[in-house]
Parts: sequence; structure tokens; C-alpha cells
Amino acid sequence: MVTKLQYVKLIEKTYEVVEAIKTSELYHSYKEYEHKVLNDNCLQEILDDFQDKKHQFEEAYQYKAYYPKYNKIKREYQQSKIKLMHHDLFREFKIYEKELDAYIYEIELRLKNVLNIKEKHGKININFK
Repeated sequence: MVTKLQYVKLIEKTYEVVEAIKTSELYHSYKEYEHKVLNDNCLQEILDDFQDKKHQFEEAYQYKAYYPKYNKIKREYQQSKIKLMHHDLFREFKIYEKELDAYIYEIELRLKNVLNIKEKHGKININFK
């Protein structure tokens, strides 16, 4: 059974882990590229186009072959996704995003082992905003 003092210490250690992540070089690189992505007008146009095509495709996907121009919408969605994924800045951002996600997942696994948390509790969600 966890006492109040143990609970408070656990919360303090959690904040220490979050601060350690926030001060890591990986996190700073991720935030730097996130800022670059958000401030790049060309990339924002590509992202907006991708989001629009994605929305159209998701709507058409419900009905597939019965949806008018399904194949055209699907092709346009795929092309916009390829265009987005080939943008150098976006690609770098996704690399850092995946590395940060893997880093946080590793911390999650270690915490689960230390705290003896079973997988039935699901993924631990951490929001750094």
C-alpha cells in the first residue's frame, strides 16, 4: 500500500524525470525542428494540402469503390503524402519525433519494471506542453 509520503515522493520523482527529458538534447532538437516546421510557409502549404487530401480520402474510404472518383482521390492523397515525406525539413522533424518517442517509451518500460506495473494498465501518456 502506498502512503501519502511515498505518493508525494513518487510525484516529485516524476517531475524530475519530466524535467530531465525536457533538458535533454534530443528534446531541444525536437522542439527546434517543431518550431522550424511551424514557421516554414512552404511546408505549411504542403501540410495544409496533405490534411485536405487526407480528409477527402478518409471520407471516400468509407465507401471505397462506390464513392465517385475514389481512385483519383486516393492517388491525390498518396501524392500529397509523398510530397510531404520528401520535404527535408519535415523528414528531419519526423526523425527527431521518432527518436524522442523511442526515448520516452524506454523510460516508460523502465518505470513499469521498477514499479512492477503490468501491461494491462496500458501505455503511460506524458504531455510536455
